[in-house]
Amino acid sequence: MKRLFTFFATILVAVATIAPVSAQERGEWSIRGGVGWFSLPDFVGALVVGLGSIDGTEGTTSHDFVPMLNPNVELLYGCNNWLSVGGTLSVGYASATSKFDDTGAVNKQVWALYPSLGVAAKTRYFQSGKFSMYGSWSLGVIVLMSEQSGAEITERGVKTAAVVMGNAYPLCFSYGGDTGGFLEAGWGFKGIVNLGVYHNF
Repeated sequence: MKRLFTFFATILVAVATIAPVSAQERGEWSIRGGVGWFSLPDFVGALVVGLGSIDGTEGTTSHDFVPMLNPNVELLYGCNNWLSVGGTLSVGYASATSKFDDTGAVNKQVWALYPSLGVAAKTRYFQSGKFSMYGSWSLGVIVLMSEQSGAEITERGVKTAAVVMGNAYPLCFSYGGDTGGFLEAGWGFKGIVNLGVYHNF
């Protein structure tokens, strides 16, 4: 499956180099803001928080797992009609709590915060009027910070780890002129699905 994904991503990037486009983006800046669902960092955070929230204490139940949402922003510069490069930033968060069933008192809490920063590229495959199809790619670092607290937790403090990660979104669509909206599908910092708005200036 991974090889098939890589094959199609390579084909789409190659098509971007020969596909005709009508809009002139050279020399333009674009700022893009979105919210992604179920990103790769989310799964890492869920793993850390999920394992940390397993409470073997008798009479406790885990509650309040925070939904996986990943706000993100990109700043891109148009090098030519089909390639834009720049940077991307995203932030994810997950938390969980275990409580005593009889009193509702908290026995254990765990949270994870994971900002990501990377270099980014957008390769446009096709443009027709206000509709555009493109790929979004990036490579960067995620910093995973987590902490557990509770009566039985003896090791205190925030644990931090940095991991190299990337984005691969081969199926992306946008609609609009200087301002518009976009929908991206793939996997990485931003989410399996990333929905947002952009503005060119």
